[in-house]
Amino acid sequence: MTHQQETLQRQETASIPEIPPLAGWKEIPMVETERTLEPLVPLGMFSEHRNILTSSVYANEHHNSPYGGGLEGSNIAVFVREGVAEKLEKAADTLPAGNYLMVMDAYRSLEVQGALYEQYENGLKAQHPDWTEEQLSTETQKYVSVPSYDPSRPSPHNTGASVDAVIVKVNTEVQSEIEAIDTKLDTIDPNNWQAAYTLEIQRSELIRRNAQMLNFATRFDYGGPEAALRYLEEKSLSNELTDDETEALNNRRLLYSVMTSAGLAPYADEWWHYNDPASQMGAKVTGRDRAEYGAAELSEDNRQFAQMRRLHHLNSVRLARGEEWIPAKGLEVQYKLAKAALSDNPKNVWRMTNTVAKIEPPKQEDLAA
Repeated sequence: MTHQQETLQRQETASIPEIPPLAGWKEIPMVETERTLEPLVPLGMFSEHRNILTSSVYANEHHNSPYGGGLEGSNIAVFVREGVAEKLEKAADTLPAGNYLMVMDAYRSLEVQGALYEQYENGLKAQHPDWTEEQLSTETQKYVSVPSYDPSRPSPHNTGASVDAVIVKVNTEVQSEIEAIDTKLDTIDPNNWQAAYTLEIQRSELIRRNAQMLNFATRFDYGGPEAALRYLEEKSLSNELTDDETEALNNRRLLYSVMTSAGLAPYADEWWHYNDPASQMGAKVTGRDRAEYGAAELSEDNRQFAQMRRLHHLNSVRLARGEEWIPAKGLEVQYKLAKAALSDNPKNVWRMTNTVAKIEPPKQEDLAA
């Protein structure tokens, strides 16, 4: 165990402090610097950041996504600013052995942002037909920012500097298998892409079959007050927590500890959401007087990577279902490798069933529970 891990292990039961209020965060001035021009980079499989796991919820990558078919404008590939990727690597490296950071969403197109905002607001309208537009907007923006085309007030996720993350865990035996694969990947001849590809698939399958999301007391993207970062901290002041709640509280503290120690800022209303301090929202929480990360766009390299991940996922699902076809010219080797490497449907994450909620106001039955 590294010194950083030992320090964080001592800190993980420390209380999450009060989060500074966000009022006025859109007024933080945008200043162009070298960081403003920082590129978006991919995370996860086939990227230089494979240690950061991804599960693209809005693209319906895995079976636990509530968005059948995926939202228009979403990608299987997950992107963040280069500097944010470095912070995520630091956070992941300080987790206890067998624990992994899994990013559920990061850079988000305005098309997806608009769909999510409309979805939550429409749910509120149905529940509260007497609310004013201002009330609806204020409540909706606790969980989904309004899509913004104003360069001085970019939507947080559209900057590539906001991250939605959870922690997943595998047992000791599986962790040993993953470490063995990582050692091979770290030392393999860069020209031996066939072997690297097979190892990446094996690693991905081990994680998908065995990883379990830690208990955080709510599903990811749950749109109610229980999702607030300090909800369990506050509850513990006046009520004795159940064993489940105590476990969830410690897991929220662990995520908070590794993310903030890596240099990311929390968001009070969602335990999974963190911002870089160079974003407007992150700047407000950390007391900075300016923001540097504005709205971002996918580069041509990003789009090619996203297309590769999309087609790879689609065709891997087809192969896992027993479909066969003649591959396009030049892709015969890739087809044979994929067919030989896959042993499970890449949509399946069976140990993470019912861990993701659709972005919408809590239903009455949820409130009653």
